[in-house]
Amino acid sequence: MLNQISKIVFLSLRGFEMSGNSDFVNRLKGELRSFGAISDKGIALVTMKGEILYSDLSSNIEQRLMLFKPSFPGLTIGSNITLAAENESVIVMRASEKMLMAVQTQQRVGLTLVMLSSLIKRYANEFDKYMAPEIIKPPEITPKVVTEEITPKAITEVPVKVVEKAEAAETVKEAERELAKEELEAYQKSLIYELIPPLTPENVLDKSGVWNRAARLMLRNLDQDLTIDELREGLNNAGFNISWLWVYETLHALETRGTVRIKGKREQ
Repeated sequence: MLNQISKIVFLSLRGFEMSGNSDFVNRLKGELRSFGAISDKGIALVTMKGEILYSDLSSNIEQRLMLFKPSFPGLTIGSNITLAAENESVIVMRASEKMLMAVQTQQRVGLTLVMLSSLIKRYANEFDKYMAPEIIKPPEITPKVVTEEITPKAITEVPVKVVEKAEAAETVKEAERELAKEELEAYQKSLIYELIPPLTPENVLDKSGVWNRAARLMLRNLDQDLTIDELREGLNNAGFNISWLWVYETLHALETRGTVRIKGKREQ
């Protein structure tokens, strides 16, 4: 494992925000704006499994969408679910074999449905083409200090020390009592979490009950043996703006739910 943040490869579930995929989203939003269906925001692209690939909807609206997740497979291409809200509606329409499009609009529902039907016909071949998650390699980070060449030895000698599962929780408690604040923060940043079987990177998004996009992306990458601080860097490079403490507290909360556990820590 390379202990170099600029080398971390992060699996992104929000592929629509990257490179050519953002062009596709911008074209969709441009057409919806020209129809008067949305202003600047108001669109989400969701897989049939309920994975949110792109969204500028509010978190409350996203959570309401997920209440209808069991109904998604029953939709045929062009059919829809309409959610009524104050002075507006949210229309969820199946756009392709693998994808749904949700639009939050103040336009009349009937007119918006006609617009969306026309839109998915025009872009019929593009929805699934851009659906697959892509491996995102963050851009190289320019050091703020004078750079020096990293030798192979400096890279490879960062082994993960695995703590016995039965002792992990007690080990953490003892360490937290003994370490000073600065040391405690360094210790927490170096922790490595893993999913608790039968959860795996492939099924965790369906079975964890977690809907926060940053938390879902973090869970999807726990098989890479990344530390708390490395997860923070990876999430921020993927477009989020979170602190290492948010990562730690989120994983700690998921630990109490039996979703993840401490695997070990990175030796400095």
